[in-house]
Amino acid sequence: MPSSRRIFVTIISLTLLALALWMSGVEGVFTRLTSFPLWVTGSMLALLFVNLFLVSFRFLRVLEHFGIKLPWKVASRASISGHVAGLFMISLFGQVMGRQSVLRNYQVQSVVISALAAYERAILAIVSGVLGVFGTIYLFGYEVVAGFMAQISTTEILIASIGGGLLSLWFGCSHFERALTAQTITWANATRIAEVTGVTLLGQLLVLACFVLGVMAIDPKIDVTHLFAAAAVISFAATMPITVNGWGVREMVAVYVLGKLGVSPTDAVTVSILVGICSTLVIIFVAPFSLKKLEITPMATSQERKIHSVDEIEKITAWCLGMIIAVAVFFQAYISLPNGVVNLNLADPFAILALAAVSLHALFSRQLPKWHLKHFNLALGLISILLLVGFVRGWVEVGITQWALGGRLIGWLVLLGYLSAGYLVVTHAGSHGLRRFAETIIATASVVVVLQVVLRFLDHFGMGLGGHPSPNFEGFAGNRNAFAFQLLSTVTLLLGYSTIYAKYREHNVLTRGVLSSMLLGILLAGLFWTGSRTGIAVGVMLLFGAWFSQLANRSVIGWGVVFAVMVWLAVWLAGHALAILGSSIQHISIQSTSIQHISIQSTFSGDYSDNERLATFTHALTLWRESPLLGAGLGVFIAKSSTWSSVPVVIHSTPLWILAEFGLLGIAVLGWVFVIVGRHALKFQKLLPTRRSLLMLLAVFSVFSLAHEIFYQRIFWLLLGALLAQPFAHRNSV
Repeated sequence: MPSSRRIFVTIISLTLLALALWMSGVEGVFTRLTSFPLWVTGSMLALLFVNLFLVSFRFLRVLEHFGIKLPWKVASRASISGHVAGLFMISLFGQVMGRQSVLRNYQVQSVVISALAAYERAILAIVSGVLGVFGTIYLFGYEVVAGFMAQISTTEILIASIGGGLLSLWFGCSHFERALTAQTITWANATRIAEVTGVTLLGQLLVLACFVLGVMAIDPKIDVTHLFAAAAVISFAATMPITVNGWGVREMVAVYVLGKLGVSPTDAVTVSILVGICSTLVIIFVAPFSLKKLEITPMATSQERKIHSVDEIEKITAWCLGMIIAVAVFFQAYISLPNGVVNLNLADPFAILALAAVSLHALFSRQLPKWHLKHFNLALGLISILLLVGFVRGWVEVGITQWALGGRLIGWLVLLGYLSAGYLVVTHAGSHGLRRFAETIIATASVVVVLQVVLRFLDHFGMGLGGHPSPNFEGFAGNRNAFAFQLLSTVTLLLGYSTIYAKYREHNVLTRGVLSSMLLGILLAGLFWTGSRTGIAVGVMLLFGAWFSQLANRSVIGWGVVFAVMVWLAVWLAGHALAILGSSIQHISIQSTSIQHISIQSTFSGDYSDNERLATFTHALTLWRESPLLGAGLGVFIAKSSTWSSVPVVIHSTPLWILAEFGLLGIAVLGWVFVIVGRHALKFQKLLPTRRSLLMLLAVFSVFSLAHEIFYQRIFWLLLGALLAQPFAHRNSV
């Protein structure tokens, strides 16, 4: 599976690298490489060797911080093995796999290694990001950084993430979370984080020094401070997880940034390639060390060498990884590349780590993941084969397209990562862990809705946080229909647990039942504000279905609808009142006193949207008739849509997309999967919150997918993995 994703990122790397070489001249670059002074190359190798030592030392310290005490030779061997494996597959997956190949003999499970990798990557991203920001400010000015931060909604995402986490803790903080918080927020841990940050910073400075040495060998007159600032920007760009170990994007950014300092494109690409080659050579030089077999002593595997038990460490790491994904899944960003736009979710790197943890555990333990549904592993395997066969057929028909390779084939691996994330939380934290996972998603979605309303009011009066809200009420999903599906998926969780919340007997006025009704009202109001006709219709059907089938507490539903109306009216009245007030206060600068400028409600789609959707339906059926059994192949529809549409379009229906590109075979495979999952959900659905939520989630998906293609919605697979996962028998409480 990771090999397919590596194909995609390799294509991106090669495309960017080829573009950089074309801009600078291939012959000139290779001539420069061969004429570089040996002392520069030797110095780079020495600095990168020291950096590799620091990374291994950091991993040793991180292991100890998490209560895992291992000898230096074991930790360093595992760290180096991770780097070696990263040369042959996507970096995140390779790092976990390489380390697991060594540490599995010391009772360190893959979920722990994945969480440690996430911790290290987070520290690296912060350090590299801070250096990159300071470098950009120093070279280009604060306005450039402020504009970029506003474009990706950094401040808003930070506020929503923190707010969602805090609301989740207030909604239903467990004893486990209280104990974990007490253990985490200590001066000792602050010192440990500072230590890891310091080691990471030192390692980054060594990498920056390599760029500085390379440029100074070409033009020693350039100011060293400017060179370090430029190197910080280049290094930060290379850490983005869209290429293979930074190749391609590093060279492109080097051409632009170093060009501002008077360095020619040829010299900029040469220095960047030389740093990349030296970094690879260092890993190759130490590879034999990682392959040497370690002698495993009884002392090495003794439980006394661990501060915490194995179960406790696994539970903590799985919990943290899952909760991070539960919050981050709502935030997406779009990055423009020469060969198209890449859709990245903030939770994607963590989902890849979750996939690494689950798949490597299955590989080394020779045990497939345990689901409540008996044949679910077989179902996932059949879907994977179906996508692969469809991709090959599409390749033969229209060639390789980014939509088919990156968006669908590789995107399926990302979806498996989200499925794995939900699985990890429930497997290690049990049924109460699932409840807290659901409450975190509910809280985050509610905060996103409230924040979007506040941002629109602030922007109307010129007090925004930097960027302007999108015309449609779409949260941070980039599409209002996608946001509507996120809200509906969240509502299924809230309704599934509503019977439990209604039974709580608390002395506070704001009981769990009341709070759940209020949150339901916020989610329903947000759903209406999206203006998604499909979303609103499905929401109404969901509420009526849950009411009459008693899948949810009727009191929670009733008061939730009442509160939704109250929220909508309150926002509407506040908009009018503030507009009138603004017109009477001279020192408040607004463009107009018209209420239309406070835009909360998205406009409903018109005839153009309907006509385009119907056109895709018609052409999808036409394409299916050409190959009814196996379908036309993955990506064929969007490739051929240019013959009848001015822009490439996709099929706005999941069943029709499957039928057109996978034929009756695809309908049979995915239909069978849907049937077995649905049959499982129908068993004792009124007794278990998971069964109720699963049944409603499937209903939402089945109806929503008729008018939109939502097979690749990350939140659906995240919830599906959590609702189908089978907890360990001895981990049924939190």
